[in-house]
This record gives sequence, structure tokens and C-alpha cells, in this order.
Amino acid sequence: MERSYSEEISRKVRSSHEYNHVRVGETAPNFIAPAVFADNSTTQDFNFFDYISANYALLMFYLADFSAVCPREIIAFNQAAEEFVKRGIKVVAVSVDSLPAHIAWKKQPFANGGIGNVSFPLVSDLNKRASLDYGILRADGMAQRASFLIDKEFTIRYQAVYDKKIERNVSETLRVIDKIIELDKSECSGLDCWIRNGFSKNQSPAAGMAK
Repeated sequence: MERSYSEEISRKVRSSHEYNHVRVGETAPNFIAPAVFADNSTTQDFNFFDYISANYALLMFYLADFSAVCPREIIAFNQAAEEFVKRGIKVVAVSVDSLPAHIAWKKQPFANGGIGNVSFPLVSDLNKRASLDYGILRADGMAQRASFLIDKEFTIRYQAVYDKKIERNVSETLRVIDKIIELDKSECSGLDCWIRNGFSKNQSPAAGMAK
């Protein structure tokens, strides 16, 4: 009997040797999926690469709309929207919820777990393809809380996966973004970057932090 798509996804999640794991330095997977924009307009074919174009991007996967942690987290990043804009960062948030669920979440009052009209797109990964391609699809079918910083060449420069009860930190995300942009502008590499970050040739990071 031919497997359904959902059964095939579940099988791949359970089989670690078939589970995708993207790595820093590799090209980010593109995806096309339904999405709702800041102005509540929608599309059925949001193209991630077309949207970020020649910009840096912060791709944020989260567990679910109307959950306990995700609203606070999404709102916190939305409140820092100007910080991302001035750095040339396109922010995109993704979960496996449906497009109608995303729209309802945006319309729900803050007091009732809603998020309001956030300034970045919410993508509906209902078929779970993006979550699977980025290696963060959980066994229960939800996306793990995860962040990917992607540069102008569509290369993954940083990734972090979080426990479902731990919120992402806006300041820490901006710190990493600033460092990546600084390094890209300086075009240093290896020992050169190490010294520019304040370490001597023979100094370890732990020694530098202990000062």
C-alpha cells in the first residue's frame, strides 16, 4: 500500500539517517508556502529566497500559534523591528499552523494570546516541508523552536535550536547579527579575525572571557 505524505514525513522524522540536518556554511533550503504579511494580505506561494533577495535574513521557526511562549517571543522580536530593519535583516517566522490560524492569531487581542499586526511574514508550513528541510521537525509534527541567520548569498551563518520552554533572546540575536555583518565587512578570516576580536595569538576564548 502506498504511504500517505503525512506517513512519509513521520517515517523520515523517526529515521535519523534520513533526517535532514542543515549546517552552518551550507546553502539554506528555499521553500514556497502560504504566508500572511504585515498588512494581513496573503499569498499561497511565498518564495523565501525571492522575499529576502539580496538581504541578510533571520528565519525563525516556532512551535505553534496560540501557545504559551511563542506569542511573547514573536511580540518581542516585533518590538525590535526597527533594529532589524536598520541592519538590513529580513525577518520571517514559520510554524506548521494553517494560514487561517496565522490570520486569527494576528487578530486576537494580546490579552488573549494574540500577537497583533507584526511587521514580518508568518509562513504556514502546513505540509511540513520547510521544517523537514531545515532538520527541525519534531516527532509530534511541530517545528522545533529554532533560528537561522542567512547571508546575502543564501548561506547559513548561524543556527540555534531551543528547548520548547525557552524563549529566544532579541539582544543575543542582534549581537550575533552584528558580528556576522562586521566580519563580512572586514573580510578577515582565521587568526586575523581572532586577533581583531581582542585575543592574542596564544590566548584561548576561555582566557579572554575570564578577564
